[in-house]
Amino acid sequence: MTTADAKPRHYRFGPRDTTGWLLGLQGVQCIALGAGVLVAGVALNAGAVMPIVLAPVFASAGFAFGRWRGQQIHELAPVALGWTANGAAGRHRWFAELPRFTRRGGAVHVQPDLPPPLDGLLLDEAIAAPDSPGVALIRDRKERTVSAVLRVRGHEFALCERAEQERLLHRWGDALAAFCAERGAVARIRWTEWAAPSPLDEQFRHLAECRPSNVESVPVRAYRELLDGAAPLATRHEVLVTVTVDERRLRTRRRGVADLRALSEETLVDELRLLTTRLDAAGLTADPPLSCSELAHVLRSRLDPYGVPNGRSNDRRSLVEHAGLVTVANAGPLAIETAWDHVRVDRSYHVAYVVAEWPRLEVPPAWMEPLLLHTGGIRTVAVHYEPVPPSRSQRQVDRETVKLSSDEEQRSRSGFRIGARHRRAQAEVLEREAELVAGYAELEFLGFVVVTSHDLDDLERSCIEFEQAAGQSGLELRRLDGRHDLALACMLPIGRGVAPRRFT
Repeated sequence: MTTADAKPRHYRFGPRDTTGWLLGLQGVQCIALGAGVLVAGVALNAGAVMPIVLAPVFASAGFAFGRWRGQQIHELAPVALGWTANGAAGRHRWFAELPRFTRRGGAVHVQPDLPPPLDGLLLDEAIAAPDSPGVALIRDRKERTVSAVLRVRGHEFALCERAEQERLLHRWGDALAAFCAERGAVARIRWTEWAAPSPLDEQFRHLAECRPSNVESVPVRAYRELLDGAAPLATRHEVLVTVTVDERRLRTRRRGVADLRALSEETLVDELRLLTTRLDAAGLTADPPLSCSELAHVLRSRLDPYGVPNGRSNDRRSLVEHAGLVTVANAGPLAIETAWDHVRVDRSYHVAYVVAEWPRLEVPPAWMEPLLLHTGGIRTVAVHYEPVPPSRSQRQVDRETVKLSSDEEQRSRSGFRIGARHRRAQAEVLEREAELVAGYAELEFLGFVVVTSHDLDDLERSCIEFEQAAGQSGLELRRLDGRHDLALACMLPIGRGVAPRRFT
C-alpha cells in the first residue's frame, strides 16, 4: 500500500478512572456517607427527634454529592478550608525582602527571594564545556531535584501535510519514550508554550528606513496596509522544555554531598545533549540550555509580562546583559496578592486552569490548533510528563484490570447498570496492555492553562475566549479557584512537581 493510500492516523486519550472505592464513589465520599449514617444511628439510639436524626444524613449526602459552581463540594471543601486558614494567618499577601549577598567561591552570589509556592528553589550554574556559556540549574532542595531548560522551535507544523504531521508527532513520542527506562534518572519533563501579542515595531522601522524620503508608492502603501492589518493579530510564541533529574535515582556508590551534586549536574547535561539529538530527529531545533541571566528574564516575563518591555526575552539588551553578568536576584516577583478567583503578581493578574478532561473523541495530529493559535491575550500552556518504567506500567494495567472487574461485579450484584464509560475504560486497559507488549512506553501527564492580563475586566474577557478555544480543541478546563498562587509553579519552566493525582 502506498503512502497516498494510507489511512490517516488518529489519536485518543484514555478516560479518567471513575471506579472509586465502592460503586464509583471516591474514598472521601464513602467516609462522609459512613460518618453521616453513624452519627444518625447514635442520635436515633439516644432518642432524638427525626429531624435531628436525618440532619447528619442529609449533610453528609450534600457533602458527598453536592456541587458548587460546577465543582464537587467534597473536592472543594479542603481548598476552601486551606484558603480560610491562610487568610486568617495573613498569608494572602507576600512581599519580597531585599536580596542577601553571600560569598561563594570568592564571588558574590545572589539568590532571589521567592514566594511560598517557589520556596526551596535555588538557581545555580554549571559549565557544560570550557568554551560554552554556563547552564542554568534549578535546584529544588525540598524534592532533591535539579533541572535545566531548553528553548525549542518548530517548523510550521500546522502547514505541513497530514502524513508529515504524523511523522513529526511520532518522532516527538520517540523523544519522550527514551526517558521511560527502568531506574531512569529523569523524573519529569515539562514543556511550556507562552504566547503574547508582539508589536511590529521592527517592520515599521525597516519600512521607514528603506522607503525613499517623500515617496509614497503603491507597493509602499500596500505594505503599510498589510502591517496595519496584521499588527492586532501578531503573536509571539516561545516553547521551553524543562528536564528534571532526581538525585535519589542516581546510580552511584559515592555518598558525599559534593560528589552527588557534581554527578547530578553531569547526568543532567548528558540528558540534555541526548534530548537535543532526538529533538533534531523530530524536526525541532533546540537552542543551548538557558543561562542564569536568560532564565531569570524568562521567569520575570512569565510572572509579570507587563513589567518587562514587550514581555520579550530577545529585546535589545545592554552589553552587561549580553555578557551574561546580570544578577539573578530579580528573577522572582516583588509582591503577590492572592484572591479566591485570581492571583496578582506585581502588575499582572493570572487565572490558572487545570485540564480536567482531555478529548474524548479521536483527534488528528494538529488537534490543539484552536488553543495554541488563538490570539488576543497572554497565556501559558504547560504539560507535565512523568516517565513510567515498563514494569510499573504492567503493574498498573494489572491493578486497573482487577479494579474494573471488581467494580463491574459490585454494580451487577447491587443492581446498577454498567455504563458506556465503564465499557470504554475496560477496552482502553486491554489496548494499553497490548501496546505495552508491543514495546510502547507510557508517560503520566497533566495539563495547565494560565491566562494573564493587566486588569481584571480584560482578564475575564480573555478567560472566556481561551475557555472557548480550549473547548474547540476538546479540552475541558477547570479553574483552580483558591489555588491560583500554587499554580504559578506549574506554569513556570522549573522542575517542581504537581500533586500525586495523575492522568495517564
